[in-house]
Amino acid sequence: MIAARIKPRPLTQRATLIPFPLARRRTLVAKLALEMGAARTAELAEKLLQSRLARLGRALRSDHVPESTVTLELRGLEACGEG
Repeated sequence: MIAARIKPRPLTQRATLIPFPLARRRTLVAKLALEMGAARTAELAEKLLQSRLARLGRALRSDHVPESTVTLELRGLEACGEG
């Protein structure tokens, strides 16, 4: 009876949930800042930041997070790393 009235929802209505936004992961940001501060030159610090961003971007993409959301997350983390 009730089951016959339940209509399946299309997959496009699902929300994307990021449980811990990268910019708010305090330990991740603090560790990244310490590693960047310990780098010998600014160029090495920038290279470290870019490699960490690339690795986190690959992880988000492997979890099938939309590209627009990945971009926003990485920009937020990059702003924390530069600040």
